[in-house]
Amino acid sequence: MFKLLVLSTILLASLLSSVSSTAAEGKDCDISGIWDHSAKAATLFIDLTKGEILVHSHEITPKSIGLVVLKNLELDSTESYWNAKMYSAADESFVEVKITVISCYQLSVSFKDEVVLGLIRMKASK
Repeated sequence: MFKLLVLSTILLASLLSSVSSTAAEGKDCDISGIWDHSAKAATLFIDLTKGEILVHSHEITPKSIGLVVLKNLELDSTESYWNAKMYSAADESFVEVKITVISCYQLSVSFKDEVVLGLIRMKASK
């Protein structure tokens, strides 16, 4: 019984530390740089100094390279997500969106609580 209690405590501690480290990883990472668009053959460049996300490359529409996709990036006061404005073709204007850092390698952009864009950064090879 004692062994089971010790093993359960160790297992619980390791699970909590991995969850805690994943949450901290998302909050503490630098999101600037090049990200892959999860649904298109395109990459986006996050420029935190300008507070913008631009098209870096696009296999289908090369003319879109350099266009601003999101602007006014600003870290929320809780530092748990980013606020931004994303161009909406349907509205022909920029709309308020929320960028959630899932991890240092995955971002999710939501409009009215619906995910509209996923971004993935490849892990650097060691």
